[in-house]
Amino acid sequence: MSVHRSLLGIATVAAALLAPNGSLVAQNPPPGFTYQTLVDGPLDSATAMAFTPDGRLLLTERATGNIRVFADGQLQAPPWATIAVHSGGLWAEAGLIGIAVDPDFLNNGYVYVYYTAPGGTENSIARLQEQNGVGTNLTVLTQSGDIAGALYHNAGTMTFGHDGHLYVATGDALGAAWAQNTASLRGKILRYEVPNLTVPASNPFGNPVWSYGHRNTFGLAVHPVSGDIYQTENGGSWMDEVNHIVGGGNYGWPIYEGQETTPDPSLVDPLSFYHPTSAPTGCCFYTGEHYPATYKNAWFFTNYNHNELRALWLDPTGNFVVNQTIFDDLPGAGYSVLTGPDGNLWYLTNDTGGYGADELGRYVHQNEAFPSVQISSVSNKTLGASMTICVRGQNGAVAVPWLSLNRFAAPVATPLGNWWVPGDASLETMYINTDDRAYMGLSVPNAPVFLGSSIHCQAMMLDAQQQLTLTNPSELIIRG
Repeated sequence: MSVHRSLLGIATVAAALLAPNGSLVAQNPPPGFTYQTLVDGPLDSATAMAFTPDGRLLLTERATGNIRVFADGQLQAPPWATIAVHSGGLWAEAGLIGIAVDPDFLNNGYVYVYYTAPGGTENSIARLQEQNGVGTNLTVLTQSGDIAGALYHNAGTMTFGHDGHLYVATGDALGAAWAQNTASLRGKILRYEVPNLTVPASNPFGNPVWSYGHRNTFGLAVHPVSGDIYQTENGGSWMDEVNHIVGGGNYGWPIYEGQETTPDPSLVDPLSFYHPTSAPTGCCFYTGEHYPATYKNAWFFTNYNHNELRALWLDPTGNFVVNQTIFDDLPGAGYSVLTGPDGNLWYLTNDTGGYGADELGRYVHQNEAFPSVQISSVSNKTLGASMTICVRGQNGAVAVPWLSLNRFAAPVATPLGNWWVPGDASLETMYINTDDRAYMGLSVPNAPVFLGSSIHCQAMMLDAQQQLTLTNPSELIIRG
């Protein structure tokens, strides 16, 4: 089912969920979790988000063409950039609908976007470059006519893989038969080299197509260990799917939705399928260290029709779902979910109607250490790319992190707390802001000898009472 059909069909259900003051009833995550509302109202039809290595969050507003910035606990008023788009109205799926930050952003400032160009008949992939804190030099990288556009079935989600390639989902643009044509870019997952969108030699069809037979993809996610690509897909009137994407794979649309009644070895079966349709949208793997261990590497996706955030656990091969559950059953209609560099799930949702979010929130867990540190890679690739350090602590405090390729076998007890990480490389002082967090982005050398190694991080915080405290240790495995 396409999201626009489900939106129109659940208007009365949405109205029933609204409390008298117009806000959704309280969220209901598992015990120990709290949903924090960070922005409610100033966002206009936000559908996608991506973090920069320095901790800023870029958000796309589908209808306005604005890229907004959330930083220091606030949604910044001036847009980072504005792109002319065709949005198609309140319930359409067109407009500014995809964003991805270059793995080497700290050096090149590149951000990639997917949008429906004015006129509404084609989608474009373009590159912006940050200069003086704003996005400039919009450069369209696809050729006119490459990717057809329509009011619905535009897809548009984007992500970088461990290989540093850009993966882009396209919809069938209301032309189902094109999804089976590997010479067409409609109804596909595309794979490009950046910064100019050249075709990798390892692509299966000699063009940007990586996989085909897709109807309308709303989510792409990279498995944090294998680097494999996973996807959420809206079917027609019968079944929705979540898929493990393999190069050259045919995912069946419009031949089949969901599981074939007679197995066809030429088609790739979904990992899980949903009837009646649930309209799965954004997805991510949880890669942080602040949640209970059971959530490590769990796959999360939003169910638009049912106002759910769902968690799935895969077997070691990544080819089978061993368990799935509803993580939160009333967070509102979701569009995107993403593991932030602070080690929490960030979530775009809507309590006003239309396609796109007016609210940004995140899920935090009570067992997170305080102060805490999290080291991560916001672009999935680390080698020759970047890493991000986030320290959570008291507003106004200062913190000093340090790094090592090693960690003590057992903690060393000190008056400040447990010391885990040797002080091999001390970093600059970080100043904790009004969101009780500070971020630092660092470039990682492109030295293959480090591939597969672990970078360990720990930090010391000095609070306003002049008390010194050690954080937990954090680990990042270098992928690339």
